[in-house]
Amino acid sequence: MSRKKKKTAGQAITFLTILIIMFLFLDLYLRTVNPVGHSVFFRKNDFEITVALHETSEFDRVFYGNSAVVSAFRENDSSSGYVELGLLLGTVSDLQAMLERGYVTVSESIVLGLNIFVLMDDLPTDPSYIWHRRAWEPYLFFYRDRIWNFFTNTFDGFLNGIFSIRRFTNLQKYLYFGSMSDLELDERLADFEERFWGLPLYAFEKNLAALEWLIEFCQTHDIRLRILWMPYNPHSPKPEIYEKVMVEANAIFEAHGVEVKDWTHAFARENFYDTGHFNDEVGAGNFTREIDAWLGK
Repeated sequence: MSRKKKKTAGQAITFLTILIIMFLFLDLYLRTVNPVGHSVFFRKNDFEITVALHETSEFDRVFYGNSAVVSAFRENDSSSGYVELGLLLGTVSDLQAMLERGYVTVSESIVLGLNIFVLMDDLPTDPSYIWHRRAWEPYLFFYRDRIWNFFTNTFDGFLNGIFSIRRFTNLQKYLYFGSMSDLELDERLADFEERFWGLPLYAFEKNLAALEWLIEFCQTHDIRLRILWMPYNPHSPKPEIYEKVMVEANAIFEAHGVEVKDWTHAFARENFYDTGHFNDEVGAGNFTREIDAWLGK
């Protein structure tokens, strides 16, 4: 290879190296600043809503669970000091990832609101939760869907004469109103029967193991852990797999001396929207009033 060609190849390698370094620094900056998670120009997921409402991810006390906790617990009406950290499709494994990777810090107490779905390993989740980003995955690639929607929606608006950018300022998680009829509940249960009630016990192994991890984490960090089995609509009995999962989880709690409160049968049907979500008109207020005394103990 001639001296000129060697020089050209060297320049190309130097240029590519500089580009890679610049990209890595840009990615590190974006991860640190997290503009998608903090900006009003992007729709927030449930975790980002909690952080935005409190302007921090460091909490003394949290009430964690899935959307059943979101629908039931009115943080602003509670005197317990617990932060409602419910997540759409949240599982125990999600809580483990949040604590393990430092996305949430808890100093005093965790109340874990459980139902069968919080312990289900292969339940579809919200892929935008930040802990789902793999270590090697670039920030812009991880948030590609929301970034793409931002640009396409903005461009479409400009084409239609709308010269303002949409802002997502409503920091409200999804709530439920009214109550399903018997027919609607039966249809929902038929769907669950087909999709979930036939699952074997090993379909919950990962999240049952996450319970063990959580107990050890709380013991190590001197965090009080309590378990609440969330209420279930008495319209129909719990399926067999639900009972089996409860037995397995309760055995873990008993072995480690973790306090458990079983409220699966504690509320009448008029409090529910469907099988496990409380309606906002009746159920949420009743649940918050009833749970507040226990949370404050």
